[in-house]
Amino acid sequence: MGIKKFCNRWLFILLIGASTAVLAATSMTPMSFAHRTRIDLSGTGPFYQLVLPIAVYHGIERSDLGDLRVFNGEGEVVPHALLRPATTSVTRAKETPVPMFPITGSQNPQAALALQVRRNQDGTLISLRQSSTTSKHAGAVRGAVLDTSRIHGAIRSLHLTIGAATTPFHALSVETSNDLQQWRLLKSDAQLVRLEHVGQRIENTTIEWDSPADKYLRILWQVPDVAPAITSASVYTEQTALNRAPVLWSDPLSPQPAQNDTYDYPLPGRMPLEQLRIGLAQPNTLAPIHIQRFAPGRSRRHPGGWGTLTQTVVYRLDSPQGEVHSPDIALNYPTTNRLRLVVDGRSGGLGSTPPTLRVGFVPHILVFLPRGNGPYTLAWGSASIKDSALSVSTLVPGYRPDQALAASPAKLQSMAMNAALSRGDTAMGDAPKTLSKGVLWAVLIAGLLVLAGMTVLLVRQIKQGDRTKV
Repeated sequence: MGIKKFCNRWLFILLIGASTAVLAATSMTPMSFAHRTRIDLSGTGPFYQLVLPIAVYHGIERSDLGDLRVFNGEGEVVPHALLRPATTSVTRAKETPVPMFPITGSQNPQAALALQVRRNQDGTLISLRQSSTTSKHAGAVRGAVLDTSRIHGAIRSLHLTIGAATTPFHALSVETSNDLQQWRLLKSDAQLVRLEHVGQRIENTTIEWDSPADKYLRILWQVPDVAPAITSASVYTEQTALNRAPVLWSDPLSPQPAQNDTYDYPLPGRMPLEQLRIGLAQPNTLAPIHIQRFAPGRSRRHPGGWGTLTQTVVYRLDSPQGEVHSPDIALNYPTTNRLRLVVDGRSGGLGSTPPTLRVGFVPHILVFLPRGNGPYTLAWGSASIKDSALSVSTLVPGYRPDQALAASPAKLQSMAMNAALSRGDTAMGDAPKTLSKGVLWAVLIAGLLVLAGMTVLLVRQIKQGDRTKV
């Protein structure tokens, strides 16, 4: 029985040790990640946001940024979400006063209008008068010509300020022209309204149409003798402004040694391939190129290899106005760790100095809720970690994509500190150093082997005891 007690005791100790080893191997702390740095908070919260710098993308292991965590001062994971800003457009209506030139003549609205025009070199009107044959029949004001040649944007409506009139309704037509000779109808049945009664007023002096107008507008009253005087005129233009999401660019990347006008570029980390910028060393260089991406194999039948993403022409040319460079190349492809530039040799190549390459993309915004006490730490770089990011609408109640995010600003400490933090130096505080997972698993396996041996020994001892009793 002494042997049984001894074996049971050792079995219990080994089981406790194995469980402890498993917990130590699977627990998550900031030290479980290859990179980490402290987060500084500003404002009142409770939510905070920061734009991820390029250093995070260089050290990330997962293309979806799933191996990214935020820890509080107690080493606990706090909830976070990732948001990617998008380019948005805002359309605004702008009112601009325009010069006006009255048209007088016969009260017959079908009578022809013969106009004599004087214009500046830029096309703006200086004066507008009717011919002598028309002026003989001068009468009521038939309408007006409006000079909109300096207006930028699509003109879709016109506002008139009018004086007093004997009737409340005034019908008119609106036409447009580029040369004051050929006119195109914009609105045939427009109507201005001004009603007053017991101190109340209803007024509609704005005219809208569907197709964009040209350089000049012409309005003609259907009943000129009762039409009101026009004191001023202004047009409304629609101007669309793009709020482009800021693009983050990597440092210039140099290729590996080139062979036969082929340049291979190892890419650090997991940067999205949204834009590329090719830097040419020599002026007056031009060449068609193929941009290729390496796709790993999925099986023996599909071993993988290089595939073309796009074809384009890159150049750097001298001109009297200065150097002209080829535009950035739009790709919008998933991440990869290698790119290749294949130059069409018929153009003479790119010279003795290989081109540089920069990757541009819209960075993610990290949004988190700093539960517990600080300091807070951002950690990333662990291939075995699963994604735990929440959606922004889950993390921030009431969040709407069309509104500004209600979160205070945060920023990371200088990335220059990242090397020290990654080594677990004193900048991380007094967090204890832990053994690597490989060592812990080795201890666990050794413990299990010893446990198996002790079990076999225990069974043998029990059998021998039974034989002795017999």
